[in-house]
Amino acid sequence: MPKVSVITPTYNRSKLVKEAIASVLSQSYTDFEILVIDDGSTDDTRSVIEQIPDSRIHYYYKENSGCSGARNFGLVRAKGEYIAYLDSDDLWPENYLETVLKAFDENNDYGAVYGRVIRIKEDGSKKVYGSPKRNVSGWITKSFFSHMPFLIPSVTCFRSYVWKDVFWDEKMKRISDYDVFLRISAKTKFLFVPDVYIIYRPQTDSISFGKSPMCAINAALSLERFYFHLGGDEYVPLYLAKRKISHRYRKAGKVCQTNGNKTAAILLFKRAISYNPFDPRLYWDMVKVLLLNSKNDKMPGWQIPKPLPNEITVNGERTLSNVKRL
Repeated sequence: MPKVSVITPTYNRSKLVKEAIASVLSQSYTDFEILVIDDGSTDDTRSVIEQIPDSRIHYYYKENSGCSGARNFGLVRAKGEYIAYLDSDDLWPENYLETVLKAFDENNDYGAVYGRVIRIKEDGSKKVYGSPKRNVSGWITKSFFSHMPFLIPSVTCFRSYVWKDVFWDEKMKRISDYDVFLRISAKTKFLFVPDVYIIYRPQTDSISFGKSPMCAINAALSLERFYFHLGGDEYVPLYLAKRKISHRYRKAGKVCQTNGNKTAAILLFKRAISYNPFDPRLYWDMVKVLLLNSKNDKMPGWQIPKPLPNEITVNGERTLSNVKRL
């Protein structure tokens, strides 16, 4: 049985996924399996993967359902004592797994280890994401309602038991990281290790790379579900929850305002105000967007997405999400 299961979802990124897999095969720690979940690619991903001569690679093709569905597909097939995710556009340095497993060995009461995210720009310069306020350890649930920990799947490794009764919500086809990490944070402690890092390579077709409000909207929806329906009120006071949810809706509204989506911006600012009516910035935001010319509204019929169901959607079926501590 492999020590580590590495789950790599991919869609039409044959060159990038080959490089991501190569970064795993170059690891100083070698007891792992790689589950490549091809989420309905129409390019040459299959042939590229099958040409890599390593028995630790397991290729699976499935109909397209989004990244969350691909991760769940890999999760239920993973056999390792540890679960690691590596997106097809990211890379691990050669000592990533060795450093992560050492951290686990030295900290038995932690169920998750994460580190820094470094982006290599086209000019060769580096950008390090995160800050001391966001690089936190311990029971970090409350941090999601203040300075959100900078967590992405590719830089976070878990003990496999943490994922018992936890799945990625397939209703959130993209940008579900916030949601699942928030739920897991109520089950186990997270450890930030500065020596752990990954190379982040966001692509222009990534929703987190472009000017989409969905990152902030999905975060707001996740916070609402967690706090009001999944027992989050046991971990966070109401005023903090409302303030953070308002902030997420405000951020989404500002993106829509920049994009010229007047209707969307108004609805999002209204939602932000409903959670934090004493924030004067929200009213100034509303005034500015109301002054926009309605004739130029790029999305006049836009509606706020419905609240997330209390159950998590997995393989088209709903299952309860366990957010109680282990």
